[in-house]
Amino acid sequence: MAKPIPSSGAGAVRIILKNKDDFHFDLRKKEEDGSKTSYIFDVFYVNATGTLNMAVENDKIVIAALNLGLGKVITLSNDDNLKKLCRYVLDAQ
Repeated sequence: MAKPIPSSGAGAVRIILKNKDDFHFDLRKKEEDGSKTSYIFDVFYVNATGTLNMAVENDKIVIAALNLGLGKVITLSNDDNLKKLCRYVLDAQ
């Protein structure tokens, strides 16, 4: 079984990336506006559920936020691994 995410949310993205088989997501909404595409995914991991919001422009992830309901929203500015997780989700869908 995969390692659960601590209640503080510390290292959540790194833990998910190491246990991708236990990470599941469903596309809830996709909107296109010119060269910008926005996505909202419902995400599920061992002990956490939440949303992953991202905006992609010219194949570059420009905005991303992961909210797992653990009291902390993970963004590109506070976790460098979030871009890797977003790329994984986009490539796997």
